[in-house]
Amino acid sequence: MKITIARLRTGYNYKEPLHQIMDSFYYLFKKYMERNPQHTYGVCNFGWNAANRKKLDDIVDADVILIPSENEFFQHIKGYVDPRHKERSDQFINEIGKHLANKHMAIIRSDRADTEELYRTRTFNSHTIGKFSTFDETDIPGGINGMKYHFIQTLKNPLADMIDTGKKIDWAYWGRMKHGNDREKTIRKIYRSDLTNVMIGGFPSGVKRKSAWIKDWKELYPLLEPARSTLCFNWIDPYATTSRYPEALSVGMIPFVWRDYDILGKYNIDEWQRVQEFEDLYEKIIELRDETVFTNKLEEYRNNYKKVLLSEDEYYKQFTERMNHGLIHAHR
Repeated sequence: MKITIARLRTGYNYKEPLHQIMDSFYYLFKKYMERNPQHTYGVCNFGWNAANRKKLDDIVDADVILIPSENEFFQHIKGYVDPRHKERSDQFINEIGKHLANKHMAIIRSDRADTEELYRTRTFNSHTIGKFSTFDETDIPGGINGMKYHFIQTLKNPLADMIDTGKKIDWAYWGRMKHGNDREKTIRKIYRSDLTNVMIGGFPSGVKRKSAWIKDWKELYPLLEPARSTLCFNWIDPYATTSRYPEALSVGMIPFVWRDYDILGKYNIDEWQRVQEFEDLYEKIIELRDETVFTNKLEEYRNNYKKVLLSEDEYYKQFTERMNHGLIHAHR
């Protein structure tokens, strides 16, 4: 069986973790390829420590096509992306679409808005897709991006626990905003309050950010490390989890969660972390200015999370089972 990984909108050259949102998947898939030589593997608009290979030959003879899906739905919101970039990527997608009728296409997604319906009716609306599967980041217990907890730990200064670097910022947020919902309203309130903050990524007008989005965690980490807390939101449904939670704990900050975030308890979240309104969040962030309170809470919540955090070997085992049974077996 031939499995081809294909990126649609932008090419990517994977070298090591913590450079791109899908790196947990790439890391595990690379290990899967090394340990499963019974399959053959291809790339399209992607490289393994090599230049992005944008040829279609590995699409033409593939049995399974894996498409990393990060916010594909944004491409279909009028005026949201550069129309010139979209036109170029749409032309490339059209060429791929000509070969999908007898293929098994699987999206590996990091956003619940990227659905089979979106790909069939919008992305590849002019083409027929054969079998379709979805490999969601939450299909692995605790979420595949729990791997980032392990990855980020490698960035820490070995002397960090011996040196008091000081937590001087109340709150941090990194990522892209989604407009017109509780997330935007709450972040605006935090920004307008007397809480100190660092914001990195895409934000609405009127919100001053520390930096545009930084993909490389080696650059992102030192900007976030001085912060005591962040806030995790879900979008679309309360059953999913987000990578921000393990990322925050690994960096060394308290991840608060908004209302019904992770209502199934996958992350073993303490009730004190759950906030219903900005005022509730504000009071708890102020409490964290007490160094003893902050230190005790961080240790408690890290220990809570480690009860559900898998080891790297366990993540690979779960990933392999999902690949073999959810995708490979389903293709036959």
